[in-house]
Amino acid sequence: MEHKHNVMRPVLQLGQALSGVALACCTMTALAGEGYKLRQSPVGVFGGEMAASIENPGFFGTAALSTTSIYKVVDGDGNDISLPARSLPLPTGTLTKGAVPDGTYTLNVPAAAIGFDQPQTQINILAGYLTQSTYGDGHIAFAMNIPLIKQSRTFTAVSPAGTVSPTPNPALPAALRGAINGVAAAANAQVQAAVASTLASQNADTSGMGDTELSMVWIKQQDRLKIAAGVSLFVPTGNYNKDRGPNPGFGNFYTLRPGVAVSYSLNPNHASEVWDSGVTIAGRLSFGMNSTNKDTNYRSGNFVYAEAGIIKVSGNWAFGSNVLAINQITDDSGTGAPAGGNRYKSYAAGPFLSYKLPGKEAGFNLHYSQSFGGSNALVSRTLQLRFIKAW
Repeated sequence: MEHKHNVMRPVLQLGQALSGVALACCTMTALAGEGYKLRQSPVGVFGGEMAASIENPGFFGTAALSTTSIYKVVDGDGNDISLPARSLPLPTGTLTKGAVPDGTYTLNVPAAAIGFDQPQTQINILAGYLTQSTYGDGHIAFAMNIPLIKQSRTFTAVSPAGTVSPTPNPALPAALRGAINGVAAAANAQVQAAVASTLASQNADTSGMGDTELSMVWIKQQDRLKIAAGVSLFVPTGNYNKDRGPNPGFGNFYTLRPGVAVSYSLNPNHASEVWDSGVTIAGRLSFGMNSTNKDTNYRSGNFVYAEAGIIKVSGNWAFGSNVLAINQITDDSGTGAPAGGNRYKSYAAGPFLSYKLPGKEAGFNLHYSQSFGGSNALVSRTLQLRFIKAW
């Protein structure tokens, strides 16, 4: 038994050393916005509602069905993310009894391309109330937005086997060359196991409630101009597990987002003989501030959201388009935050078509949005159908 113990000791020590090698190769902590996303939808808010006159006081509601295809993730340079290439010192000292010191040889592991696909279906239920009374000539709206989300992620990475550098000298004793090759083979196996472990945490189907948004907005209509200024608070009510890749919830933290939106009707009388008949333009600007995720001690940086839209109304139909930008303006911080800043950036644009039900305070809005020009961000395309109703 003593002899067996002496044989096993260097093997166990080798395993402990290699575990650090594998971890160094496959760590993926550089997650801008803690997962390449922020609490700001990549789909524009503006739709047919921006051409409506001041809303009627009382209760109102919106139900939206969105289907999203998230088909890649980009790094800080806008390129597809990958497991980086690494040169890992081989712990050869133990098995060679010091004849080949640790770090004499390295295992060169090539970069591993990552494939990413995540179809997602989301239902948003929004309910609110617009006050009858006015405050500063404007009404105040209170609203709550609850998302229900279903996700299915396919995350693939193929890590080629690493090669030893420099090439072991053929003049070395066969036992030493065998030991070096054995350590390299064990290191390659550990790296592959670490990649498989990373994939296992990412490939999952999840569903559940997302994070709740609570809003208060002051709305004022004056002739052609409508102003809406308010604040939203995102509460971590969503289904979230820090050890899982996809999550309906963003994390155990809060986001406060004040903002203002302005719309202006170019021709409120809809005189058909002029080019601007039924045309309304709008703009929106908001600022998001994140607290620290209590489960991970990671804090996503603050961000600015800007959106512009235009719509033309013709009878009960309307069509338009919008463009938006989401830019993180402060660095991520906390456990695992990279030193380089790791800021999220994404743009999106797309058309929409709206229809108002005749004689009803209700309508539909169909919206397509495509994201582009991102860094440290998910890239997606979304089709959203929204139903709006006032009571």
